[in-house]
Amino acid sequence: MEPPGEPAPLPDPQPQGEAASAAVVPSGVWLPELVQRYAPALSCNEVACALRLVNKATAAQFHGPQDRSVRLSLPVPHHAFVQRWSGEGAMRGLTMIQRQQLCSLTARSGSTANLEFLLALEDCACLGEDAFWAAADAGQLEVCRWLRQQGCCPWDSYSVLDAAAAGGHQDVCEWLLASGCPWSCWAASRAARGGHVGLMDWLLSMGPSEGVVAAAAAGGDLPTLQLLHSKHLPQEYRAYSRAEMVACAASSLTADWRAKVEWLEGQGFPQDTCACVRAVKQPEWRGRLEWLQQRGHPLTGYAAAAAASVGAVDALQYVLDSGVALGEDDTEAVTREAADGGHLAVLQELHARGFDIAGTATAAARYGHLPVVAWLVEVLGADKVLSARLFASAATSGKRELLAWLHDRGCPWDQGTFEAAAAAGCEEQLEWLAACGCPMGENGRSYALAARNSDLATLRCLQRLGCPLGAESGGHFALAIKYRQLVIVDDDDVRYSVLRLQRGLLWLLERVKMVVDWDAAERAVQHLEQHEQEELLTW
Repeated sequence: MEPPGEPAPLPDPQPQGEAASAAVVPSGVWLPELVQRYAPALSCNEVACALRLVNKATAAQFHGPQDRSVRLSLPVPHHAFVQRWSGEGAMRGLTMIQRQQLCSLTARSGSTANLEFLLALEDCACLGEDAFWAAADAGQLEVCRWLRQQGCCPWDSYSVLDAAAAGGHQDVCEWLLASGCPWSCWAASRAARGGHVGLMDWLLSMGPSEGVVAAAAAGGDLPTLQLLHSKHLPQEYRAYSRAEMVACAASSLTADWRAKVEWLEGQGFPQDTCACVRAVKQPEWRGRLEWLQQRGHPLTGYAAAAAASVGAVDALQYVLDSGVALGEDDTEAVTREAADGGHLAVLQELHARGFDIAGTATAAARYGHLPVVAWLVEVLGADKVLSARLFASAATSGKRELLAWLHDRGCPWDQGTFEAAAAAGCEEQLEWLAACGCPMGENGRSYALAARNSDLATLRCLQRLGCPLGAESGGHFALAIKYRQLVIVDDDDVRYSVLRLQRGLLWLLERVKMVVDWDAAERAVQHLEQHEQEELLTW
């Protein structure tokens, strides 16, 4: 099990000796043909973590990548999970977001035993709202109950009910509401978007809802769309424009998506740019775009940016060859989307057409896309690409390979690089930067960033490396609160709850023994959301 993300191959078992092997597994019983017959009854993780480790012959028999990969979103045998993640420094190579993903994937797997193990680890401070969200989305009711019992998940977000609804899990929705989870007006629309019409109907009967017509256009069939249109359309305009509703239908994965678009047009809904923007991201984009264009839906630069965001070079070529002219803002959006996603072929196509790609390196580095950065250096020249800002962006990604590549080519760095690494929260990366002489800075901002994340492992690492607190260390408490305001949360990021912020602040108080500027701290709190202000001031 490697850092969360792609399934990780496991090593072949080590030789145990013929005598030991024969004593444990009699050759007359452990026949390859018999093993092949009962292996399908095992999960992929049982094959990888147990079956392959019986002996060398079995390892050779199940040698494919699918047999050697551990999928953290499925139950992992407890002994293998503990072996991988126990021991001092087992998570030193993970960034904070990867530790968060580990917790979320384990929650999704339904293994409370593995979650208990993670909760006991001091270095793993990410067991909270995201894990709850993942369990609800996967329908893991027992895990939801367990997480609630541990006090990991305060009701500070409506998204848990939305997650259960999106996954189509009415039993989880019922338990959440019975347990005091706040109502979400978006829950019914999440169910509708996932095609869970029965759950949508139940949620509509439970409380006020928004966005259900647009959601039905995306995930429901035409009769469902027509029914909800007649009942809920007037209130929809608070959240969705008429053009966006057509776009939901144009990108729908249901077999009757064309019928939904035609019906909406017949109700007076407009032919707008939104439909092609959504449709171009679908696998069968060409047929959709041609059909929509025939009906008068225009192609614009927004469609080019959408194609770039999913790495669809052929779709981007289609849009540009159709005569779409990209203005300065369009060009910036298209190149940024390609760089963010690491879509090298898209950037190469844009460069071949003469578009300016000079500003894309920092975006590519932020997400750790070394091939893109290397190509930009090759094409544009090191003097135009390599900078301290680029190094800091690369440190945000937590990708050591990218950092080493930049360092080998003399890319400049400054304390911003070290602060970005502290925010990313990878101990190995911080240790490598310190060993290579990266400036840590004298103001101690790295502590405030790590405290904001409640990243106790990184806080201890900074202290161990001798990172200076700075002369104004009393202001770090307020600075951590201030950084809390600057976090942009989306579906792929860590959710920085006030509860987690409190853990980081408490560490600063107890371990650093700083004298806090309480007036500055209270001023910083005033800029938080109202419920966050009350919770933090009470604390």
